[in-house]
Amino acid sequence: MRIIRLALVHSAFFAAVFLSPLFLSAQTEPLPAINWLTFEQVGTLNKENPKPVMVFFYKTGNDSSQLMLKTTFTRKEVCIYTNSKYYAVKFDISSKPDVTFMDGKVYKKDPAKPYHDLATLLLGAKPEVLEVILYDDQNNGLSFKGFKKYPEMLCMLVYISENVQKTTRFDIWSPAYFRTFPTDKKENRIPLVVNWIPLKEALKLNKENPKGIFLTFYSKSNAASSVMLANAFSHNKVAAYLNDNFYCVRLDAQTSDTLIWDKPYYNRHEADKYHELAKTLLKDHMQFPSIFYFDKKNRLILNENSYLSPEALFLLSNYVVSESYKTKPFADFMKTFKFEFNDIVPREHQNAEPVTKP
Repeated sequence: MRIIRLALVHSAFFAAVFLSPLFLSAQTEPLPAINWLTFEQVGTLNKENPKPVMVFFYKTGNDSSQLMLKTTFTRKEVCIYTNSKYYAVKFDISSKPDVTFMDGKVYKKDPAKPYHDLATLLLGAKPEVLEVILYDDQNNGLSFKGFKKYPEMLCMLVYISENVQKTTRFDIWSPAYFRTFPTDKKENRIPLVVNWIPLKEALKLNKENPKGIFLTFYSKSNAASSVMLANAFSHNKVAAYLNDNFYCVRLDAQTSDTLIWDKPYYNRHEADKYHELAKTLLKDHMQFPSIFYFDKKNRLILNENSYLSPEALFLLSNYVVSESYKTKPFADFMKTFKFEFNDIVPREHQNAEPVTKP
């Protein structure tokens, strides 16, 4: 069994950011800070360039509020990820000035009440601190209460910015995230139990002995790709099912390799750095992780551009292998399919030799 070393979530992102000419020429600059905005500024910016929104609710004079502002929100990992992926607002629930919310409505502070009207609207009649609300690309808000250390904050930020919330509950995502990025070590060794093979070999084998191709694209700067590798793709039952029913291929969406499918595809090293094959199959919707199921004649059956838990991937794979997609919607298939996962996702093989790449 092969093993891959998986660094912390921010490592690949930092490599892309800190090695740029801008940061190389400014190494003596202070550590990055959150680019806090007003709600009104966010409303304007979101019209021009939509992003998820992070709102931190705090109270002046509250010790926990000040501690989180001085610790979690000054960690460079949190600052860089937030500034890149989010618009961020911090809001004192007892503040007095009128506030123009993201939808353009103005909210006030009633002098007779202890909290701002916007705070009671978003947090309830008796708002408490600390609380973070993360709004996704559809303006749906998800609330996280209590003090958050920086690893917890990163887990939350990734959950929304990479659209994991669309397929997976947070109570399922969070343990999977920390299995992938444990807080007690700088890297994790992930067992690769899926038999990943090169695309060229998969196409050759599918011609000689047809059984279908399972293809997944990942991005090194996408944490959900790593979490899926460490959980769904490292689950013994899921891996065995994929190995039995498909030739499995895992590709870096930014690889420089020439890939041949029906014709040669290249990485033209354009601004987004994505490979032509990834852009063609994803139709320029570069959302990761992405998975594709192809039949015995290399024809696309279906694809999913989102994080999937081990159970969800096993369910979807059964939907394809059973050919139920030909006769019923996936929602109907889900109602009748029963399964249980009793085995534990392997976290690390202590005596295995690490490899540099998957």
